[in-house]
Amino acid sequence: MLLYTLRRISLLLITILVLTLVAYLLEHRLIHQEVPLWGGYVDYLQRLADGDLGLSQASGLPVMSLIALYFPATLQLCLAAFLVSLLLGIPLGTLAALNQGRLLDMGIMSAGLVGYSVPVFWLALLAVSFFSLDLGWLPSSGQLNLLYDVPPLTGAPLLDILLFPAPWQHAALLDALRHMVLPTLVLAIVPTAEVIRHVRSSLIVVMKQNYVKAAASRGMSRPAIVWRHGLKNALPPIIPLLGLQFGSVLTSAMVTEVIFDWPGIGRWLVSSIAVQDYAAIQGGTLVVASFVILASVTTELLTTLFYPVRRKELYAR
Repeated sequence: MLLYTLRRISLLLITILVLTLVAYLLEHRLIHQEVPLWGGYVDYLQRLADGDLGLSQASGLPVMSLIALYFPATLQLCLAAFLVSLLLGIPLGTLAALNQGRLLDMGIMSAGLVGYSVPVFWLALLAVSFFSLDLGWLPSSGQLNLLYDVPPLTGAPLLDILLFPAPWQHAALLDALRHMVLPTLVLAIVPTAEVIRHVRSSLIVVMKQNYVKAAASRGMSRPAIVWRHGLKNALPPIIPLLGLQFGSVLTSAMVTEVIFDWPGIGRWLVSSIAVQDYAAIQGGTLVVASFVILASVTTELLTTLFYPVRRKELYAR
């Protein structure tokens, strides 16, 4: 286990090092630096180690401070969408697996296929048009009503409200949650479809195992079998796939934030591209890509830690 962990961490560091090399080569080509290539790359790594990503050409502020301001809002949105996808996808995938080949299974899988196929930006536009403009149930843009003056203590709106004591704290919290509903649901549709598919296929395989049949022969109820033997063994193998889905949620947030005017790192990167702010583009892309890689490696390590079959495979090598 220790050797495997060291290998994964080494791969993580090598991948991030390659990302920094690509980012530096782009900077070197666009800015036409006269310093030697490898000497400049070493200086670039030293600046990254000190947390120096340069200055934004648009605002004149350090890129790292801007990332610290915008990234928590994106992370809050992505975590909420990922949680919703798990809360919806696991029960629906379980129902589909337990009713394999029946009408309920076909209905769930068909709905998941439609949700997976429809572009995120089109879903966002439909949600704004129907729930905000037509029905007026939910706000269509922003993080919080302008009436609530909440300082950006952490960058995450909900956490900022909780950390800032005010007489209207409860009302501001409810308003922030209302602003999160539409972008969260739009972001959650695609990963929910993926979770349904993975849970269904994994649970179908598990429910055919001999230990499940033995539990049924002992008189254990079907819900107990599904809970104690089915999901317990079906979920760990798909944890790495869920890590990849978190990366896709993070990239989809770029489009969603623009449509819902959510002040996160996605909208900031898009505006930086529009004004050709190369330092912001480079720093933001590097941080987002590094976070996606870190999430993927973390899920693989968690799978190895909590899934005995995976550990057995490693020990057998």
